[in-house]
Amino acid sequence: MGQDSKSPEIVFVLTREDVIECAQEMGIPAEAITDDVFYQVKKGVEWGLECWAEVMKEAINIALKN
Repeated sequence: MGQDSKSPEIVFVLTREDVIECAQEMGIPAEAITDDVFYQVKKGVEWGLECWAEVMKEAINIALKN
């Protein structure tokens, strides 16, 4: 996919496939990740990343030090 100056660049993306892969690593079958479970996981991750700006600022500081 090409990018032009008007399209935003993405820093981080998680998909349903990522959720299923993590579940399988935990011994949970893919079929257990229903739409309802996926929605609940999505909300949990959103809550967990509520302070994403602080994480981003720290990542910028670390990158600039290297």
